[in-house]
Amino acid sequence: MAVLYNVGDFAAKGLIRLITNLFLPIGIPSKMPASDNFYPGMEKFSDTPANSTNTWKLGYSKASLTEAFTDEELGKFFVTGSLDIIGKRTVTEIIDPPTVRATAVSDGSGRGTVLFLSIDAFGFTSADVARVRAQLKEFAKEKNIVSINVSALHQHSVVDTLGMNGNVLAGVFLNTAALLTKLYRPFSGKDPKYMENLYKVAAATAKSAVGDMREGKLTYSKANVKEFINDKRLPIVFDEYAHRLRFVPTDKTKPETWLCNVAIHTTGTDISDTRVTGDWPAYMEKEISSRTGANFQLIQGAQLAMGISYNPKHWPRSEEDRHAGLKGFGRDLAREIINIPESAETPVPALLNAAHKEYTLPVDNPLHLLFFRLGIVESTGRKTNLTATEMEVKTEVGYIEFGGKLAIALAPGELEPALAFGYGKEGFTAEEAWQGWEYTFTPMKDMVGKRELIVFGLTNDQIGYILLPNDIANFIAFENEEINCASSKSAELTLEAFEALVKGVR
Repeated sequence: MAVLYNVGDFAAKGLIRLITNLFLPIGIPSKMPASDNFYPGMEKFSDTPANSTNTWKLGYSKASLTEAFTDEELGKFFVTGSLDIIGKRTVTEIIDPPTVRATAVSDGSGRGTVLFLSIDAFGFTSADVARVRAQLKEFAKEKNIVSINVSALHQHSVVDTLGMNGNVLAGVFLNTAALLTKLYRPFSGKDPKYMENLYKVAAATAKSAVGDMREGKLTYSKANVKEFINDKRLPIVFDEYAHRLRFVPTDKTKPETWLCNVAIHTTGTDISDTRVTGDWPAYMEKEISSRTGANFQLIQGAQLAMGISYNPKHWPRSEEDRHAGLKGFGRDLAREIINIPESAETPVPALLNAAHKEYTLPVDNPLHLLFFRLGIVESTGRKTNLTATEMEVKTEVGYIEFGGKLAIALAPGELEPALAFGYGKEGFTAEEAWQGWEYTFTPMKDMVGKRELIVFGLTNDQIGYILLPNDIANFIAFENEEINCASSKSAELTLEAFEALVKGVR
């Protein structure tokens, strides 16, 4: 069966490549675009806290991404969540307005401020991250912002910001003419009005967060939420904790801010649902806000195949109303974090380090290559041969330390957790891997030494799934991860770039 699948897969990919070659490569540069909006981070890492009182500065802000639009305009936007062929999924109702949340943080050393933005979005590519950063360019210079990070929460029930949920069929047949003549806009699930508003609102929210910065103390804690997570793919390796950085301002009249991280797909709604919702993270926020008054921001973890565990204890739903289920799931997940005892919180010394590194990936998924060529999906890349049948994209990894003992890896897609945390005691044998050979590597946790590792996934790009190279199965079996994996080299090159980054600062 494996041989038959692989033969069929080879034929299917060849057919898509053949179709791709029928279209002229228009507007694809042969030279990689300049990195005008890349932020390398701090020049030097420090091991000494900025002050003896462990005082941090942190600010928070959030804003709606849809309040600027009329109901008629909203009804023209596409709802994301899967590959659509003819673009039937347009917005019928806004249950939870898509939101951007921003946290600005500094250790007070003068080495710079770090910004974290989380967007209710299925995915956000490097091209769009650059546009957000471009709107902050002068402000960043003025305020000494050295790191701007834009993460997608990966909801499958929000307005499309990636492009794959418009009329793909029309894009395949008509986008070449659109790109050539410029008489009409290429077909894509991304709406220009929505995206331009998003860039503007995201930048304004980031500025507001910086303006809100105040002094206070920072603690780190985590709650075991293993029973909420369903790992659907071998090897069974995942981060079983919900992590929390809790900022308590010195001015007690001001709210706390909780910057949280957990690795679970936001797939609470049905694939055919056209109602826009923030999924379970929106209901985490409602529960935390109502019970504690704290500001809330979530960043996804290494959630490759981490799905929702439909445990009836936390998922009170019927098949007719999945929305009731995601409400209960978000509420109960929030309570796990709320119920962390203060005795389990660790003070975080006022020490912040941040660095970033760019690297390139060859695009060998023929479907992604087709989408890039036709302007359905954007990225920062170039053609590597004259006919653009070969391309590469530029992306980035990041490394951030809080307090010296907490390390954060910023991954530009949906990372296989084993790449971060290793295979564990049982390992992952050649017999279990689809390709039939063993892949040995140094996991990220070993690269950061004795620090505790957390992964911020889908941050500063969306290159799709970052899979183990020996376990990339096939295209025609409709494996979701394989279809949405832009490059078979993603894992190896991402680990290589992250290791070089860490070694460069450590």
